[in-house]
Amino acid sequence: MMICSDYLFNILIVCYMFMNICSFSICHDIKIEETNEIFSKYLGKGYDILFGYPLPNNELIDDPGFKDIIIDTQLSVDHISNYICKKEEYVDVIEDINDIGYLGMQTINIDDLDKRIKPFSASMPYKSYFGDLEIKKKKYALAQNMCVLNYATYDLKESGKNINKDFVLDIEKLPILTKNQMNTCTKVLYMSNNLNCSEGIKSWMKFFQKYGTHVVLSAHFGGMSFNTMEITKRKIEEIKIYKYKYSIWNIPYLNVFKSGSLYQDLSINVGDQKENKNNNINNNNNNNTDEKKKNDAYIKNDLLIEQHRDNINLEIRGGNNFDEKWKNLTYLVWKNSIYSNMVPIHLDLYSLNTFILIEKKESYDMALLFYNNLYGIDNENFYLSQDITDVLSEGKQITGSSKGSLILSCPVGYIKSTGLIFIYDSSEKLKTNKSKESKIKIYPCTNKGQYDIACSYITKKKNIITFGWIYCVKHNFIKFETLYQNNDNVITKDGKTSMSLTCTEGNTIAFGFKMKLEKFEKLEKLRIKPCTIGNDQCSINNIKRNSDYLLWGFCVPSSFRSLSSLQLTYIHDDTIQNDIRGACSDVYINKYDNIFLGFTFSFDNTFEEVKTEPCASQSRYCFHKIPKKKKIYYVGMFLLCRFDGNTNKKFTYK
Repeated sequence: MMICSDYLFNILIVCYMFMNICSFSICHDIKIEETNEIFSKYLGKGYDILFGYPLPNNELIDDPGFKDIIIDTQLSVDHISNYICKKEEYVDVIEDINDIGYLGMQTINIDDLDKRIKPFSASMPYKSYFGDLEIKKKKYALAQNMCVLNYATYDLKESGKNINKDFVLDIEKLPILTKNQMNTCTKVLYMSNNLNCSEGIKSWMKFFQKYGTHVVLSAHFGGMSFNTMEITKRKIEEIKIYKYKYSIWNIPYLNVFKSGSLYQDLSINVGDQKENKNNNINNNNNNNTDEKKKNDAYIKNDLLIEQHRDNINLEIRGGNNFDEKWKNLTYLVWKNSIYSNMVPIHLDLYSLNTFILIEKKESYDMALLFYNNLYGIDNENFYLSQDITDVLSEGKQITGSSKGSLILSCPVGYIKSTGLIFIYDSSEKLKTNKSKESKIKIYPCTNKGQYDIACSYITKKKNIITFGWIYCVKHNFIKFETLYQNNDNVITKDGKTSMSLTCTEGNTIAFGFKMKLEKFEKLEKLRIKPCTIGNDQCSINNIKRNSDYLLWGFCVPSSFRSLSSLQLTYIHDDTIQNDIRGACSDVYINKYDNIFLGFTFSFDNTFEEVKTEPCASQSRYCFHKIPKKKKIYYVGMFLLCRFDGNTNKKFTYK
């Protein structure tokens, strides 16, 4: 990525030097009667290096990084007024999330920072870019514009008499942390208010949320703009060939800051045709013709902007925002608007560790790293902050059934996350109360590593019927906790027998069920009840010796959004003779009535035909095709849905 160094901003006094660096425009003095009010609005405030976002973003009125006042700077600000603008000539590219971090770091000066800390990674725009760049693998071209009007600074030597007394008191209250405290409190436990997370850790987190992690002592004020457009990998490679000296005019509809004077020597690409518009006309007789061509060029460029509008985004920080009619927006209009609406566009930050007592400095470092791991967006935290329905819809469900052994495998590019193989032994010898073996069992499909892609149950017995379902994911950090209990896990307490599944601390059940089958009964008499989604436990009470029981489910972090709105529905019928379908809601209204996860299985009373099928994610119906028409089948269907009022569901025929 090609970016002008932030050091350029620190030599504003030597203004003429900018004329030879990064194509800066001519400098000149500006007579502005500027009070300290606008500067002291920002200088002396705390700044959160994680939640801050100093880059242009239209959805943020102010940089969310600015926190409570640490030093009152109203009467102690010095400033230099100079007017310097940079209009980028070359295209930058944004290939991954590290490029966003790099762009952000060009807008700040900061003292030593732990390399494990990822600045701006907890901000809303960073998270949005993370989803586009790291998950959706998008690429962007970037055009930048920047104007600096003032440089304002505060002398830290004056801080003793102007420091916020509440800030001093809050620092004194901060506890000393131990490594043992940090090791016993994971981010999942912290988010679930686990007792292992001491009040000491919480005190530091509250301190950062109130005052930030740094203090702003000087800043450059002006305006910035980012104009981004989604581009292909092929275009990225083309830009790299030019060693990032790729003229912005090669992508004319990227630069929406345009005016007539900018169209001299402009090349416009429309499809496979290229029209060169040269402003140096030697033949005066062709003036009218060339003027018409120039006007046509403007019109075509406007059309290109309209054509690519969905992929083009203009973000402004400082100056005035404009409506969607970009063709009426010129660079000069925006530049002049910065006078009345200038904001800090380059910050000098100093760590709050400067104010911390020596015995607490190590605690500050540990707490800041925990703060980063807790809120900073990376693969894991991005995943943990998602809506559970979005996470589930990205996976692949694989099913299978067999008479005997069964092997299930994830498709290429996916790994196993959770699943099960249901086993039924139809042997006559198991149909007595004296039999110690169960007719029904669960074989769990758990993730054993980043290359684990299959689940298998191998047997040589002839009377075994198997049904299987596994859930596969693209990323190895998506790990669901698989739990199960068979008949050999019965607990007796106070004369009562029970068995249960319990998620680990911080997790909650997202899919699960309990089964019961009396030893004298056939499989079509199987009783199934779903577990309650959102609970951390699923139990069977009052277990009897004349029946076989089992439990299975998987748990997910409770930080997922929308967990409380989901429930698992089980629909079954043992008289099915034709293809059927199941639904979450009897009256379909919108996408919230869709199925998010599920599978269906069937068998006939002789077990000649056994079948399992996945339910299509985010669909209105789950379909099941029976192997042979007019033959009677048992069909069972598990549907993970939005809350539907707990009404009893029935199949409908296709």
